[in-house]
Amino acid sequence: MRQEQATGQATAKAGVGKGEVLIVEDTAASLKLLSDLLTGAGYYVRQAPNGELALWTAQSRPPELILLDVRMPGMDGYEVCRRLKAMPELQDVPVIFLSAQHDTDDKLRGFSLGGVDFIAKPFQAEEILARTDAQVRLRRAQQALAMERASLEQHVMQRTAELAAVAMSLEAEVKRRRANEDALKLASQVFAATRDAIAITDANGVMVAVNPAFTRITGYPSAEAVGQPVAMLRTAQAADAYASMQQAITACGHWSGEMTAHRKGGGMYTGLLSVSSVQSDDGAAENYIFAFIDMTERKAEQHLIDFLSYHDALTGLPNRVQARSRFDELLAACGRDQCVAVLCLDLDRFKSVNDTCGAAIGDEALRVVGRLLRACVQDGGGDMVSRQGGDEFLIMVADDLQCSATTAIAENIVAGLRRDLQIEGHTVALTTSIGIATAPADGATLDGVLQHAEMALIRAKELGRDNYAFFTEGMDADSRHRLALQSQLRGAVARGEFCVHYQPKVSLQTGELVGAEALLRWHNAALGHVSPAHFIPVAEEYGLINAIGVWVLDTVCGQIRAWRDQGLGDVRVAVNLSASQFAHADTVPLVEQTLRRHGVPASCLNIEITEGSVMGDPDKSVDALHRLKAIGVGISLDDFGTGYSSLAYLKRFPIDVLKIDKSFVDDVAHAASDAAIALSVISLAHNLNMRVVAEGVETPEQARFLASHGCDAMQGYLYSRPLTVDGFTALLRHPRTLQLNQE
Repeated sequence: MRQEQATGQATAKAGVGKGEVLIVEDTAASLKLLSDLLTGAGYYVRQAPNGELALWTAQSRPPELILLDVRMPGMDGYEVCRRLKAMPELQDVPVIFLSAQHDTDDKLRGFSLGGVDFIAKPFQAEEILARTDAQVRLRRAQQALAMERASLEQHVMQRTAELAAVAMSLEAEVKRRRANEDALKLASQVFAATRDAIAITDANGVMVAVNPAFTRITGYPSAEAVGQPVAMLRTAQAADAYASMQQAITACGHWSGEMTAHRKGGGMYTGLLSVSSVQSDDGAAENYIFAFIDMTERKAEQHLIDFLSYHDALTGLPNRVQARSRFDELLAACGRDQCVAVLCLDLDRFKSVNDTCGAAIGDEALRVVGRLLRACVQDGGGDMVSRQGGDEFLIMVADDLQCSATTAIAENIVAGLRRDLQIEGHTVALTTSIGIATAPADGATLDGVLQHAEMALIRAKELGRDNYAFFTEGMDADSRHRLALQSQLRGAVARGEFCVHYQPKVSLQTGELVGAEALLRWHNAALGHVSPAHFIPVAEEYGLINAIGVWVLDTVCGQIRAWRDQGLGDVRVAVNLSASQFAHADTVPLVEQTLRRHGVPASCLNIEITEGSVMGDPDKSVDALHRLKAIGVGISLDDFGTGYSSLAYLKRFPIDVLKIDKSFVDDVAHAASDAAIALSVISLAHNLNMRVVAEGVETPEQARFLASHGCDAMQGYLYSRPLTVDGFTALLRHPRTLQLNQE
C-alpha cells in the first residue's frame, strides 16, 4: 500500500496536464517530434537520448508512461525495458516500444519483456496520441483503484472502530438505563449522519434500528425494516459462507468481507460488510451491528479493468493474451486428423480510410469488420476472432487436415468485405489480405504458426491483395530474401547507394531529343545490383518509399539545375511517384519547395503516376493533380491500359501525357490487337488534348508504325538505353537525331 501511495504522490506532483511521459529516443528529430506532439496535447514530457540516462531519469521520478525506442546504440530498448521491469518502483510503469521494424519476433520479444504496445515508424500523430492516451488512462485507473482499495480498507477499519465505540456507548447507556442523555444523543447523531449503512439487530437477528444510509442503499425505509429479520435483505451468499461468518462472530465477535444483496424493487448491489456482536455482562450476544459500504461502482471499474486486460477496447474482441491461451486449448484438443488453422488478416490500404474520412469513421469501420469476422466463424465451435492492433485481426479455427472450413471462412470474409460499408454517411470500401498457416504442420507454438501465417499474408498481398494464401515452404526463403532487402534498404540513402539514370525521350515527328525519364538504380555492397522490380515493392511495403522518393525528386531537380548552369538548356525530366507518395498530403508542397530550393522552372519537371495510384481515391486524386498543375508541373499517366482506368474520371484528370505500356508496343506492327489498342490510346489522348509517349520502342518498324499513326514521342533501346548522369550530359552536348527512315 505504501508503494501505491508513493506512486500516486509522484503522479500528483508531476501530473501537470494529461500526464507525464518519458520519451527515450536516440534520434534528435524523432525525439523532438514526439516531445512537441505530446507537449502540445497537454502531457508533461521528459526526454532521454539513451538507455543509461533513461534508467536514471525514470528512477529519479517514475513517469506514467515510457515511449522507448528499440534500436539505440549501446543499450538497446529491450535491455532498458528488462532493467526497468526489474526495479520494484518501475515494474508497473507501462512501456510502448517505438520501432521501424515490423518483425513478429521483435514484437514478441518486446511483449515478453513487459512492453504493452508497439508503435511503428514513421510515426502517425493520431496513433501516437491515441495509444498514449489509452495507456495513461489505464495506468491511472489502475493506480486509482489500488489507492481506492487501500483507502477503503482504512475507511472500514476506522468505521468499525467508530461503530465499536458507538456500540460500547450504547451498551453503557443501556446498563445505566439511559442515565447519560447527552452521550445517547451524540451516538444517535453519529448513527444518523454516517454514510455507511448500519443496521442493529437483537440477539435473534431482528432489526431494531437502521440509519438513513441503510434506506438509501437497500431501498427499505426504517418503517419496513425495523421488526424484520436481517435475512430480508436477501443476500446472495452461499450456505457455507454464512456458516463461516457465524463461526468468526462466535469466536472473536467480529467478521468482515464482501457480500451481494438485492435492492428493494429489483437490482443488486455489492457491499463491504462488517458484523460485530455486542455482549451482555455475562458474555452472551445481546445485539449485532451490521455496517456496510456500497461498492457497486468500484466493482464495475474493476470489471472494466479485468475486461480490458483480455479484450480489445475498440472492438471488444479478445486480444493477443486471450488468443494465446485459446490457441493452446485448441491445439491440446486437436486429434490426429485435425489441425488448428490461424488466419492473419490485414485490411488493404486502411490508412486511406483514416486520411479521407477521419479517425472516428476508421474506428467504426474496425468495429464493423470485427462484427463481420465473428459472423463468419462457427458459433459455439471454439473458433476465435481477435484483434491484434491497428487493422490487423487474427482468427483461429479448429479444422480438418484439408482445411475445408478454413477455406470457406476465408472466402466468405474476402467476399463480405468487397461490399461497401455505409458508416455515418460515408461509403467505405475495404478489402483484406489473409495469410493462413496451420498447427502442428507449420509450427507447434502460436509464435511459430503466426510467423508462417504472416509470410502467407505477404504472398496474398503480392498476388494483388483482396485475396488469401496458405503458407508453403517456399515462402520461408522468399521471406528471408525480402527481409534482407528491407534491412539493406534502411539507410541506403544515407550510405549513398542510390543513383539516377536517365532514359532519353525523342520526338517521333522530328527525331530530336525532347527530355528524359528518371530511373532509380541501387547497388548494395552485400546484394550487388538490385532490380527496381525487386526493391521498389519492398520499399513500399515497409514504408521506405516516401524517403527514397524525396531523395529522387531532390536529386533530379538538382541535376536539372546543374545542366541549366552548364548552358545545356532547360531539360524536361519525368519523375515517378508511387501510390503512397501521391496519396501523402505533403507531396504537393514538397514538389513546390524542392523546385523553389533549386531554382528550377516547374515546366522542367514532369510527374509520372500510374493508374492504380489515382484510381484508389479518384476524387482526392483530381484535387492533387489540379494543385500540381497550378504549380506548372506536367502530369503523365504511366502504363495506360494495363490497370482499371475509368474514362469518366480520365476526362476530369488534368493529364498532359498518356504513356503506352511496352507490352502493347512489342507487337504493335504485327499483332492486330496490340495495334488496335495503341491506335485507340493515341486517338483518345489527342481527343482529350493530351500527348502520347510510347515506352519500350526497340525496332525501327515499331517507331515508324507509331509515328505514322500520330504518336508524339517514344523512349526505348532503339534510341538509347538509360544513361548515367555523365552519359546523358554527353548526349545533351552532342545530341543525335533518330532516323525513322533507316533500317
